[in-house]
Amino acid sequence: MKINQFTVIPYSIPFVKHLQTAGNIYSHREGIWLNLKWKNHSGWGEAAPLSGFSNESLKEVHYALEGFHQAIDGESIEKEDLISLVKIHTADIPSARFALETAVFDLLAKEAGKPLSLYMNSHAFTDISVNGITGIHMCGDGFKIIKVKVGFRNLFDEIENMEHLTQSYGENVQFRLDLNAALDLPRAIRFCKEMEAFNIDYIEQPLPAHELEDLSELRYHTNIPIALDESLTDFGSAENIIEEQSADVFIIKPMVSGGFSESKKIIQLAKEEDIRIVITSSLETNIGRLACLHMAAANEITEACGLATGEFLKEDTVTPTIENGMLQIPDCPGIGLELQD
Repeated sequence: MKINQFTVIPYSIPFVKHLQTAGNIYSHREGIWLNLKWKNHSGWGEAAPLSGFSNESLKEVHYALEGFHQAIDGESIEKEDLISLVKIHTADIPSARFALETAVFDLLAKEAGKPLSLYMNSHAFTDISVNGITGIHMCGDGFKIIKVKVGFRNLFDEIENMEHLTQSYGENVQFRLDLNAALDLPRAIRFCKEMEAFNIDYIEQPLPAHELEDLSELRYHTNIPIALDESLTDFGSAENIIEEQSADVFIIKPMVSGGFSESKKIIQLAKEEDIRIVITSSLETNIGRLACLHMAAANEITEACGLATGEFLKEDTVTPTIENGMLQIPDCPGIGLELQD
């Protein structure tokens, strides 16, 4: 396998409106698109570290990609060795690994004439359930689960907001409350107790990422499942969470956890431990979201995943249509995307 073209395309795309979490306000999304050429095939990937979630910088991503490029430039390399080189050159840069793995697997799936998910697993799902998002998706859009950013209001305003959302979306819709590590243990216990009055699917990252013992304690004080996002960065962190019994749900961001290979290890571990699994985007563009979609389908994820985030961006490539909370896997080779290059 000889990569005959290696192109890095920087991008910066504004959000439709500023996105507020408990710890950050985001005005735009920046990253890089990666394009690899092999034979007559074109493979795409995306690297977009997100402040507050990723540890690496965009400059480090560029260095990692350039190191990989120099290692393969002009060389004919076996597929297995190429994947090994990806791991070597992106050991501490998970978003760069995600981009390279996506682009390489996109090429291989196109060579095989299969959608990426089916290339990875012949029993892959053909569609994936996704959750809606308050402020983006309305009550008539057909979502059964809605994600709500919380933690930046006082508790009484949070209760009032949940009463309003329940009235708007209906009592049959479940809510996922994302706190982005906004609380300490006493406040989290009280918050969870108040939220038990509503139809809550889970509460996401109520405490800071490293406070696994307190997260374990919190689980004893509420019947609402606790999901972890910022705490889950790689396979080692997944093992620590399980050892401390800190979570009911794993929120896996492939951009943060390191792409297909690392995420698959985490998924397999979670299934062995009977932990629910949700795949979410990192607010990246359609290239990264499609990769996440294929990953969810290939790993037969049954939970509603956080992949309905394209409407946050002012501009993007054409994205698959969501119907009644279901996202179809593109029925074409690779990840299902071709750009003019």
